[in-house]
Amino acid sequence: MKKLATCVLCMAALAFGFSELARASGALFVRPLRSNQTYQLMSIKTYDATANIQDQIAVTHVNQTFFNHTNAVVEATFVFPLPETAVITELVYWFNGQRYVASVRERQEAQRDYDSKIRRYLDPALLQYLGDNLFKLNIAPINPNSEVRFEITYAELLPYEFGRVRYRFLLNTTGLSPQPLERVSVQVNTTTNSAFKSFTSPSHGQSTATQITQVADNEYQLVFGDENFLPDKDLIIQFETFRQGVEMNLITYTPTPQDSFGTDSFFAVWITPPDSISSNEAIPRRIVFTADVSSSMEGQRLEQLKSALRAFLAQLTENDKFNIVTFGTTVVTFRPDLVSATPTELAEAEAFVNTLAAVGLTNIDQALQQSLAMSYGDSSANMLIFLTDGYPTWGETNIQAIVDSAAAHNRKQVRIFPFGIGEDISKALLINLARENGGYPIYITADDSIALVVANHFNRVSKAVLSNLELDFGDLQVYDLYPGTLYDLFWGSQVLQFGRYLDGGTYSARLSGTAAGTPFSLEKPLEFSSTPGGNRAVARLWAKRKIDFLMQQIQLYGELDELVDAIIDLSIRFGILTKYTALYADPTTGIEPPKVRVLPKTFVLEQNYPNPFNPETRIAFYVPATAGKTRVTLKVYDVMGRLVAVLFDAEIEPGRYQVTWNGKDTYGRDLPSGTYIYKLQAGTVVLSKKMTLVR
Repeated sequence: MKKLATCVLCMAALAFGFSELARASGALFVRPLRSNQTYQLMSIKTYDATANIQDQIAVTHVNQTFFNHTNAVVEATFVFPLPETAVITELVYWFNGQRYVASVRERQEAQRDYDSKIRRYLDPALLQYLGDNLFKLNIAPINPNSEVRFEITYAELLPYEFGRVRYRFLLNTTGLSPQPLERVSVQVNTTTNSAFKSFTSPSHGQSTATQITQVADNEYQLVFGDENFLPDKDLIIQFETFRQGVEMNLITYTPTPQDSFGTDSFFAVWITPPDSISSNEAIPRRIVFTADVSSSMEGQRLEQLKSALRAFLAQLTENDKFNIVTFGTTVVTFRPDLVSATPTELAEAEAFVNTLAAVGLTNIDQALQQSLAMSYGDSSANMLIFLTDGYPTWGETNIQAIVDSAAAHNRKQVRIFPFGIGEDISKALLINLARENGGYPIYITADDSIALVVANHFNRVSKAVLSNLELDFGDLQVYDLYPGTLYDLFWGSQVLQFGRYLDGGTYSARLSGTAAGTPFSLEKPLEFSSTPGGNRAVARLWAKRKIDFLMQQIQLYGELDELVDAIIDLSIRFGILTKYTALYADPTTGIEPPKVRVLPKTFVLEQNYPNPFNPETRIAFYVPATAGKTRVTLKVYDVMGRLVAVLFDAEIEPGRYQVTWNGKDTYGRDLPSGTYIYKLQAGTVVLSKKMTLVR
C-alpha cells in the first residue's frame, strides 16, 4: 500500500513545501483565513505522550500544543501519521479554552457540515482518512498569537518477530517546528503475562534523558523527557519474555453500559512459539516458488525478481526440498519435481534464475496446476510462493475457475502465499487463492523492493513449528472470528485470532495441530471474563479486523450497499476511521457532541450470531430512513420451505432492530438440529439468510 501513501505525501509536500511527513509526529500548517497563500509551519510548543502496553496491545495518548506566532487569523491543517496497524480511538482539540470531542460520522455528511460551519467562521474539526494511516484535520479560524491543542488516542497490536515485541512511537519532529519544543515527554508502562527476559530502547536507551525502571518481573516503565529540544528520531522499545514452549495468551473486554459495542464480549488470543527451536524440531519444508515472467515483468521488475529468487535459494537448508516454476504463455519448471536443497541443486537453480527473460502472456491457471502437482510431503510444511504483476490473460482467465481449480489440485494442504506486484493486479484472485489455501496475500507496490519483501517473508517462515492448527474453546460460544482459519505457526511469528463470545467463565482451550507429522495438543484454562471492563482496545481491534474483512469483500464484489453500510455502522459504533467516515467536532452542539448513527441506504438483514447456535441466536436488521414507517416481518423456515416460527411482525419506524430466537417453533416446541432460513419482508423487499441449529 506504499504507493497510495507516497501519492498522498507528495500532495502534502506540494501544498506545504515539506517532504519528510511520513516519519514524523503531527505537523500543523497555517495560512490566513480564506487566502490562497502558501501554508507555513506552526511552532510546536509542547509534546507529551503516555502509552500503556499490555502484552502486545498498546494504547497511546498524545497531547500536542501549537502556537500561532502569526498576527493573522488563520485556517489550519493538521497532518499526522499513525503506526501501520493502529486505529485512532479518540480525537480531542482545545480552542479558546474549550474542549471539543469528535464523533465518527459518515464522510460526506461530515464534510458538508464542516463546509457550512467554516463559512460562518466557526471552528469545527474534521479528521479524514488519507490512506496508510495518514490523517488530516482541518480547523478554522485560529486567532493570532494563540494556542491550539490536540489530543489523539490510538490503539495498536504490536508486531512480534523472532521472540521480540517492538513498540515504535513516531517522535521524529525534525523540520516540523520552526523553533525547538519547550517540552517533550513520553512515558510508557508495559506489563506482560510472562516475566521479562529483556527490555531495552535501541533508540533512546543510552540517553541521559531516558529512565528505564523494572517495577516487577513482568512490568517495566520508561520515561523520556527533555526541554528546549528538537527530536530527530523515533522512540523505539523492544522487549522479550521467557517462554518454554508453545504458549496461548488471552485478553478480553466486556462492554459497559456506556459503550456502543453491544452486550457480547470480545477476546484476542495469540499463540507464540518457544524462545528457541533446534533444526531437529523444525518441520521440513517443501517449497515451490512460482513466478510470473510475462512481458509486463520486463526491466527492473525482472531484475528484482531474480534477486528475490536468489534470496529464496540462499535461505534454503539441507532439510528442505524446492522447485522453481516460471510462467508466461507457457510454464517452465527448473526440475520436473521437488529436489533436495543440496549445494549442487542450489548452484544449478541459480544458473536457471540467471537465464530468465520476460516474455509472453500470463498463464496463471496452468502454472498453479503444475506447481501443486509436485510431490509435497504428508509431514512437511508445504508452501507455494506465487508471484504475479497482473491478470490472467492466457488459458483459463475466469478468476473463480482458477481459484476452484487450485483448490481441487491442492491435495497436500499446501499453503499458498500470493504476492501481487504493482497496482494493476487481480486482488480478487490473490485474496481468494490465499483464503482457500491457508495463506495470506502480500502486496508489493512500485516503490517496494521485491527481493526485500520476499526475503522478509521467508525470514518469518524460516522454521515451521506447527501446522494444521485448530483452536477449540470447549463449551464457550464464540463467533465472528478473524481470521476464521488459523495459519501455520512458524518460529519468529505468531498466530492471532480476534472474536466475540457469550457467557464468560473459565474454559479449557485446546490447541491442536501437527508437528513434523506428529499430533500436537496443548490445553490451558482461560478466563473469559463476563464482568464489564478489561482492555477496551480489544473491542476496537476486533472491529478493525472485521472492517478489513469487509473491505476485502468490497475488493472482490465491488461497493455493494450492504458491505459499505456494514463498514459505516462498525466505524460509527467503534470509533474507527475508514474511507467512508470522518471524525467531526462541532462546537455549536456542546462540548461532547452526540454520536450520530448513519442508517444504511437500503434494508439490511445481518447474519445471525452466534452461528451455529444453541440454545439461542440473535438477528439484527435495518430499516432505511427512506422507507418511512413500514410493516416488517421476520420469519423462519425449514429447508423444505415450511414456516416454523414468526419472530417479528410489526409496523416500525426506520432504525436498527434485533430479535432473539430460541430454536423453538410457533408452539414452543424444540426444533431439531439442522439448517433453517430466516426471511425478512417489507413491502416488495425480501431478504433471507441461512443459520444452523445444533442440539
